[in-house]
Amino acid sequence: MRTITVYNLGNLPTADVAEFIELQEDFKKPDEAKLQNLQMIIIERGFKYAFTVWESPDGKKYIIDAHQRKAALLALRKRGWNIPPIPFQPIQAENKKEAVEEIAAFNSSFGTMNPDTLLFQQYEIDKDTLGSFSLPFEAVAFENVDMGSVDYGVSATTDDPEDSFEEEEIKVPDYDKAISKTGDIWKLGEHRLICGDCQSKRVVDALMQGAKADLCVTDPPYNVSYVGETEDMMTIDNDDMSNDEFLSFLRQVFKSIKGVMKPGAGIYVFHADTEGSNFRRAFVEAGFKFAQCCIWVKSSFAMGRQDYQWQHEPILYGWVPGAAHRWYSDRRQTTIWPFDRPSRNAIHPTMKPIPLICYPIQNSSKQRDIVVDFFSGSGSTLIACEKTDRICRAIEIDPGYVDASVRRYRQLFPESPITLIRDGRELSFAETGL
Repeated sequence: MRTITVYNLGNLPTADVAEFIELQEDFKKPDEAKLQNLQMIIIERGFKYAFTVWESPDGKKYIIDAHQRKAALLALRKRGWNIPPIPFQPIQAENKKEAVEEIAAFNSSFGTMNPDTLLFQQYEIDKDTLGSFSLPFEAVAFENVDMGSVDYGVSATTDDPEDSFEEEEIKVPDYDKAISKTGDIWKLGEHRLICGDCQSKRVVDALMQGAKADLCVTDPPYNVSYVGETEDMMTIDNDDMSNDEFLSFLRQVFKSIKGVMKPGAGIYVFHADTEGSNFRRAFVEAGFKFAQCCIWVKSSFAMGRQDYQWQHEPILYGWVPGAAHRWYSDRRQTTIWPFDRPSRNAIHPTMKPIPLICYPIQNSSKQRDIVVDFFSGSGSTLIACEKTDRICRAIEIDPGYVDASVRRYRQLFPESPITLIRDGRELSFAETGL
């Protein structure tokens, strides 16, 4: 008998799929085509999301978010598939009425709300109460997980590719002899990486092709004249400007990013505290809602010339106004993010660890969402998207870093197809000479 792979990275409690009880009644319209599509996704990629349930005092498990997934799993069982126990995440609700209210805070992409639903009338939930929900959840992945203990690998049964990456160095890009050229678009699996300036509308349009992003995670230049600690002494473009020049640069950058994002889409911006005022000013002036500033606390500091050695980096967090912002985690996440630094920054002087980038991606987007990074650097956001099943659209101005990102991706995901679009032609990886 064939078995569906079920992932439970958070070691959540489990139960047989048949034990979960429907609660939404007529809230969603049946959609057979979407249900069949969901079955195929589960067969091909495994079952990766926990059910969200309310456990009644008598121990019954009522589904808050997972109705379509339960239907898909039961259909697969009927077709002869073995369905292992399913992980579930309990929510807090005093009674069934409160549990039904929680359904209004979730929105599954595999079902369509029935405008004629009587569910909320049945439990005497008024429009004002429903209108107060600003949580457009599609599927809550493994909540209550210690972010330091999560396995960010491609699957729960294989070694994390990043481990082997640490052992096998990527060649530092030869900037004078880079293969990539301005205007090149690398197709890395489902991801796209264009070599160009993110301030250019032509570059952005060529990358996005009319698509809109669900999230931005990016790491612009810090304007600190950074020089890498490796023997290559790598530098970063646009990292040594006057105050006015840098503010103008950030304004244009944030305007460019906002232009490709959906209302409600989140944005995370790594930056330097010394330029915090310019980043925040340009961020707000571009039209983003500035919500919070998170802090990446590193495992060690980088030796510098100031009195206090820097051991943290701030991250602006906000979203595009116009719709409820997206949040897919629980309410126990904090502004302090303790993640180890990479053991060495051989590809890019400010290279970020993959688990660090996976964390906000999983908090503020869902699988198959589009994530943009207009300062791709060593390609960490792109790789994090591959690992979390998101689709990345990235821009990098430096051809050398583009080359390094492609090499890095190929080493980590050797089975994934890679092609290059140049001057209207699509070249195989072998033809590129990289």
